[in-house]
Amino acid sequence: MSRVCDICGKTYQKSNLVPRGIGNRVTRRTKSHNKANLRVKRFLINGVRVKFKLCASCLKRIKKEDKDMQREMEAKAQLVEFK
Repeated sequence: MSRVCDICGKTYQKSNLVPRGIGNRVTRRTKSHNKANLRVKRFLINGVRVKFKLCASCLKRIKKEDKDMQREMEAKAQLVEFK
């Protein structure tokens, strides 16, 4: 499977398109597939460039964790400067 997130394993989901007829009467059901929102990103890990296929939610989580880590490092650096 090529369209799979490398971190969480998210892939496509099956769904039904259900048009309504007269009132609540269903006229037909059409099967469809919703694909995962995948992006190819390159990361530098131990001096080596690595490509990952990431879904948008994993990419968002990685960016947030990176910002939090940078804030922690800046706070530690400020504490060291005052000592």
